[in-house]
Amino acid sequence: MAARPHKAMAPTQSEQRMAGRKLQARRLRIWTNDPTCAGCGQVTAFPAGFELDHRVPLSQGGADTDENCQVLCAGPDGCHAKKTATDFGQTRRRRA
Repeated sequence: MAARPHKAMAPTQSEQRMAGRKLQARRLRIWTNDPTCAGCGQVTAFPAGFELDHRVPLSQGGADTDENCQVLCAGPDGCHAKKTATDFGQTRRRRA
């Protein structure tokens, strides 16, 4: 008996990720509402000075909604990198 092909399951709301123009509009909308980093309070520059972060990560069941998003400063030592490492249980190496 031949195996049936596996049907791809539709992604749940927490697995769906916004992209393209809708994502760029969300970034501008959330940054315009409050351009400060939620982690350190530093004012961030648009568009490259911040990352749009999910307060509850999508991988941990968070929704891809404006209410679950926040502005975090970008860069290798920025609040976004630190929060992402913490969310996934990683320890960061210190740079020499």
